[in-house]
Amino acid sequence: HYQPMIDLAANRIVGFEALMRWQHPERGFISPGLFIPIAEETGLIVAASQWALREACKALKRIGDRTGHFKDLFMSVNFSSMDFATGTFPEDIANIISSCDIAPEPIHLEITERLLIGQPDRAREALTLCRQAGMGISIDDFGTGYSSLSYLHYFPINILKIDQKFIQEMRRNDGALELVRSIIALGKNMKMKVVAEGVETAEDAQELRVLGCDIAQGYYFAKPMPELDVTKFLREF
Repeated sequence: HYQPMIDLAANRIVGFEALMRWQHPERGFISPGLFIPIAEETGLIVAASQWALREACKALKRIGDRTGHFKDLFMSVNFSSMDFATGTFPEDIANIISSCDIAPEPIHLEITERLLIGQPDRAREALTLCRQAGMGISIDDFGTGYSSLSYLHYFPINILKIDQKFIQEMRRNDGALELVRSIIALGKNMKMKVVAEGVETAEDAQELRVLGCDIAQGYYFAKPMPELDVTKFLREF
């Protein structure tokens, strides 16, 4: 499934986050919270991540071809620390993107702080190669860890994603609001794009607009949806 991401200033769709979904023929919907940890434990996550990237690249091309918006859109795809353990991560990613006949620039690699903590030198080397190839590097759940500030200097990150719990708390908690304000200011000072996750109300969207946040995603705009629904949503938005 793909969740639209909205430019708050222009009020238009600028990209999507690709999210793994499993519709089991007998058990129905199986939560990613259930199957992704198992995939990580067994090592299957590497093949699953590569499959997700390939599908997301193909979907981005098809969505762009159908709507005429291809040049304006990006696709953000999640990766785990195990994906980096292969030692051939940049080459594998570049080969998949190339095989789908799209440029690297609209592909954003979304990573977590846990990945950076686990193997910082290997991650830095791999991410630097990906960044040099033109891909975006997005850090997910920013603000939840202990050493996030040092990452912004050490790793080639150009997109910050503010954890949704801060977004959902900011209208009833001054501390959360100030944290969101600080992250947005930090991102701007470091010439990074800032994305707010978990935007659920018009008030949240307006507050983020006032604070100068670049991009938002969340149920207020759209839930994650299959490719054909995304195409329809993009045409109508």
